Amino acid sequence: METGTTGTSVKASSLRWKILRQAILRKPNADEQSEIGVKRITRKTKQGFNLIPCHLVDDPSHSSDVTVCYTLPIDSAPKLYLTQRVVDHAELSDFEICNKYNIDNTGLVCQWPSEEVLAYFCLSHADMFRSKRVIELGSGYGLAGLVIAAVTEASEVVISDGNPQVVDYIQHNIDANSKAFGGTRVKSMMLHWNQNEISNISSTFDLIVASDWNSTMDLLKLSSSCWEKFSPRKLYFSVLKGVTRWTSF
Repeated sequence: METGTTGTSVKASSLRWKILRQAILRKPNADEQSEIGVKRITRKTKQGFNLIPCHLVDDPSHSSDVTVCYTLPIDSAPKLYLTQRVVDHAELSDFEICNKYNIDNTGLVCQWPSEEVLAYFCLSHADMFRSKRVIELGSGYGLAGLVIAAVTEASEVVISDGNPQVVDYIQHNIDANSKAFGGTRVKSMMLHWNQNEISNISSTFDLIVASDWNSTMDLLKLSSSCWEKFSPRKLYFSVLKGVTRWTSF
């Protein structure tokens, strides 16, 4: 529940519908109290577990994007700076791109809690990635992949997503943190799991990581076949389903 200064409770779902309405109609909302509630619900950094502390480094009041600083909880680790959408911000072009590429926009919605869990696990088990070629699937803004690149001494990290808008954010975040990667090669990739591109890179990587990317049945049908085509070593977290899956050599 969100409560305005007048004492009237407004459901978060109602505020999100107002966000969508504003994005489609492209006109301001005259309801001042409603606008206050919309800003309150969309200016959150994320809803996670605080495994990796973070804070905003800029004022998002007049922008659709925010920059978030993640402080990795180990000695001598660099800070990572990720640019991402403010939570629940939507634009009409988002839906147009989703229709064009037959994808969803979940990677733009927020920094998902499962990504934070995956990033923390990788941070805590850096040895398994050393000198390995790693790809993250369905990366969203790429926190886990960036953590792997920054602290594990992996030989190569590819951070991928099926949404071209998300991939633009990933590449921006790679560029912004390039000094943290040492000798690790890091790049973004647009990867749609039902494309022939899957089979072309199936033997390229030593390890695949992912989190909560089979949360819908249609996606599961695609990702299950993709899953088996990649490297024999895989790491998968699902906070939504309460699943951690790990298969090794």
